[in-house]
Amino acid sequence: MRTSEAPRRHPRWSALPSTRLIVVVFSCAVFFATPALAHPIHTSYAEADYRPESQKLEIALRLFTDDAEAALSGRAGRKISFDSTPAAELDALVFTYVRTLFTVKTRDGAVQALTWVGREFKDHEGHLWIYLQCPLPGGAAGARIRDRVLRDTFADQLNSVRMRDHSAKPVRQVTLLFTSDAEQSVAFR
Repeated sequence: MRTSEAPRRHPRWSALPSTRLIVVVFSCAVFFATPALAHPIHTSYAEADYRPESQKLEIALRLFTDDAEAALSGRAGRKISFDSTPAAELDALVFTYVRTLFTVKTRDGAVQALTWVGREFKDHEGHLWIYLQCPLPGGAAGARIRDRVLRDTFADQLNSVRMRDHSAKPVRQVTLLFTSDAEQSVAFR
């Protein structure tokens, strides 16, 4: 009859002193966490909602904060930080940057002026949300969008715009993918 025995351990683990085990575990954690922090895929995402009652396009653009800081710093020729740059200066820099690289045209090619609505940080996600709007007479179908945001900083930048037309029931939607600087026309199926 057996009496209580100590639990069996794998010989390799029992041979490791506790400090070596901690170093191994910490090294693995750093190795696997580093790629996640660097987020090697450069993307932006925008939601654009056409509101027929106001004939406006409401745009919410999401960027990674570190990518936005890199782009703004490159444009400004100095370090721009969301933590230390004054809010009014930061808003002006972000708006100037975005309106030069994100354009909306009517179906007949008239460029529509973007209006700044605001911005917010979602720090727990590492995102900057930028809110804009512009008039869009004639509706969303056939409108022309160009999204070159961050493409001046990251050659592999992939941007997407999810366009929704609230003048139709059910709401029509289409997603435009931008892998180059080319303009795209909105065509609902």
